[in-house]
Amino acid sequence: MSLDSDLRRLIEAGPWVPSDSDVVARGLMRRSEPMWERSQFEPGHFTASGFVASPDGGSILLVEHRRLGRWLQPGGHFEPGDGSVDAAARREIGEETGVRGLRPLTPQLLRIDAHPIPARHDEPPHVHVDLAMAYRAPNADIGPIDEVLDARWVPFDQLVSVDTDDAVRSGAAALRSLVT
Repeated sequence: MSLDSDLRRLIEAGPWVPSDSDVVARGLMRRSEPMWERSQFEPGHFTASGFVASPDGGSILLVEHRRLGRWLQPGGHFEPGDGSVDAAARREIGEETGVRGLRPLTPQLLRIDAHPIPARHDEPPHVHVDLAMAYRAPNADIGPIDEVLDARWVPFDQLVSVDTDDAVRSGAAALRSLVT
């Protein structure tokens, strides 16, 4: 199965945390070019991430994003060698946190979130349509990290005190319901 067909399968299958973002995702799927390529800026492209529960199911793995300075689930851009959303999410989680050997909690997407990305020196403003998977970590070890400012396990009941956003809180709630 190709990455394009995996994207289509996951987006069409649902279910995920409902939002207006699935409308944006379905719009990208109607395009003829691969909308996972980082060079697609009109209107944007897909990214992959993972909501990761601790081995005991009581915490979520978050990273402090280098550019945004906010706590988010680990994730990022697809690379040409990624054969699936799952492969891209696992690669990004491993690169950003050192956490590997993840166990999927569901074969479907946990969440779709479309969010604006401001212009940068070499990129125009565009949209990231993040496709998030759900996992449980085999152990609580983190590291090494080098792509993010920090990575840590945050207890679900302390997430309200972390500088994050509603999309992360929504995904964390969906993850928590899978592990409890």
